[in-house]
Amino acid sequence: MCMFIALHRSMIQLNRFAVAFSGSSSRPQLVALIAQEEVIQSGGQIEPPGMHMIYLPYSDDIRFVEERYSDTSGMVNIASDDQIKKAANLIKRIDLKDFSVCQISNPALQRHYAVLQALALEEDDIPEMKDESLPDEEGLARPGVVRALEEFKTSVYGDNYDEENEPGTEKPTEASKKRKANAEFATKECENYDWGDLADTGKLKDLTVVELKYYLTAHNLPVSGKKEAIISRILTHMAK
Repeated sequence: MCMFIALHRSMIQLNRFAVAFSGSSSRPQLVALIAQEEVIQSGGQIEPPGMHMIYLPYSDDIRFVEERYSDTSGMVNIASDDQIKKAANLIKRIDLKDFSVCQISNPALQRHYAVLQALALEEDDIPEMKDESLPDEEGLARPGVVRALEEFKTSVYGDNYDEENEPGTEKPTEASKKRKANAEFATKECENYDWGDLADTGKLKDLTVVELKYYLTAHNLPVSGKKEAIISRILTHMAK
């Protein structure tokens, strides 16, 4: 154990990795061992110390990258400086600061623990578990993210781009026609409300969920969630 600790500390201090043999004589495999430091925050362990083992490829596993393009005419579109700038701004907006996989709980395990807890405490209802692996809809609906996304889309496709009328796309299905009709209806109904005044006076809670979804649909925002989440999404979009 002392030898392992000494090796672990030396690898971190010297910024080195180790190459080791793993497997059996019938299937030999070289691996790389990369030391990981212990991370402690607020008196609790965030990441334990140890080593990551990465399997190294055999010589014939290494492949040279071949550039292939779907456009056989020889004309390859190259992103402009403005498109690259807009893309970088979008990535910056949705970048997760100080992200660690330890921040995301396994939803299946959390559900399992909730069932065990309900059985142990003889509870009738199983607590509702939040799946943290799902996309952050409220975060993606922030005005800054939406604006960056629209700017990137405009820089690539132009101001008058219509996905449904793009050449080569399939004809709209009944479902897409229905969604478009619902969006047009929601946009029309949305104009009948003074959303700014409702938000300032705290009267959004007096509206029904159907009425609140008029705003979400008209602004291409997610419509899922309970009433409190919908109101929060609207206020976030309005920067209130």
